[in-house]
Amino acid sequence: EIAPPYLRSLYLHSAHDIGHALQDLALVGCSAFAVWGDRSADGNLLIGRNFDFYAGDDFAREKIIAFISPETGHKFMSYTWGGMIGVVSGMNEQGLTVTINAGKSKIPLVAKTPISLLAREILQYASSIEEAIEIAKKREVFVSEAIFVGSANDQKAVLIEVSPSNFGIYEVHNSADELICSNHFQSSAYANDTRNLKWIKESHSQYRFDRMQELIDEADVISVKDAVTILRNREGLQGEPLGYGNEKALNQLLAHHGIVFQPAERKVYVSSNPYQLGEFVAYDIEQIFSEENFNRFNSKASPELNIPPDPFLDSQAYANYEDYRIVERNIEQLLKNKDAIDLDHLNRLTQLNPEYWKAHYLKGLYYKRKGYDAAALRSFEIARSKVVTTLPDLERIDTYIQQLKR
Repeated sequence: EIAPPYLRSLYLHSAHDIGHALQDLALVGCSAFAVWGDRSADGNLLIGRNFDFYAGDDFAREKIIAFISPETGHKFMSYTWGGMIGVVSGMNEQGLTVTINAGKSKIPLVAKTPISLLAREILQYASSIEEAIEIAKKREVFVSEAIFVGSANDQKAVLIEVSPSNFGIYEVHNSADELICSNHFQSSAYANDTRNLKWIKESHSQYRFDRMQELIDEADVISVKDAVTILRNREGLQGEPLGYGNEKALNQLLAHHGIVFQPAERKVYVSSNPYQLGEFVAYDIEQIFSEENFNRFNSKASPELNIPPDPFLDSQAYANYEDYRIVERNIEQLLKNKDAIDLDHLNRLTQLNPEYWKAHYLKGLYYKRKGYDAAALRSFEIARSKVVTTLPDLERIDTYIQQLKR
């Protein structure tokens, strides 16, 4: 065991922080947006977010929507998992919402306040953006994070950008009526931050940001259904194919959950399995918290407001993707162990997910190891022609191509 149960649970509240700080541990890649005023279908604040935190299939299988009535502070809801008392996505009875988006951090060497516990404190004690900012200023954190705060009382959303050595607030001009956030900082406090600038250049954060902007711009106004459609989008910029599982997509097909908030109406819509493809189940938290039988164990959902599952779930493409995930993991393990791979099994990668660069890249790695240089070069060149997730991935492919052309 890692530690006794209490300490283990405490340590796990830092899993989000530690996971995104480790450069090669790709656990976190979240996307969020808010619209209000002229950009929202009813003029009120509307927020959508994908929590792309992957820690294995079992982790995402049993989700919990928790309704908390604390001894002090505001009642709130949180979409969470067993043993978690922090918050990654939630809304309180005042119509204040909190979600968290990882920024680029150093590997933490000293423990401070986990982001999920700071997010909970804001949710439990703040009723406005100003109060949320004051709470965030009081806590020292050990990773970089954008805390996305929406407020029914303020009828807008802002980003509180925190890190161990800096603090910034990003809000759009009043006429913009929209706010977009992926995994890089936007406030002036980080304008010259070398780590943030490098992350924008090398990661998939800016690409997802631009795709959200593109999809929002395509719609005159955004409704709850539109927000869910954006969160489920699997294509790249201008609809280019990315393959399935590419982290440049808003829907990376690995999310723990997707969630949509209507703060003024105190309504929230949470995705059911798998990923954000299942039915988005609606909850009216004002009604739930006002019920005399709040503590009774019964369904709190408002099924008449639910958003249906994505039709993609019933497609052959989805079935192929789930098969691909199994094959990819198996091939990666065989490559790691330097074991022989049946060529029919290897070819399944590109048969099941032909537009995904990584499928061709893995084939190239095996062919190169076996000395099949012509086949390896062909696979790497096909991978290079696809939408590659990050700049380091692209540079790695280019290096192999150059080696094989000598």
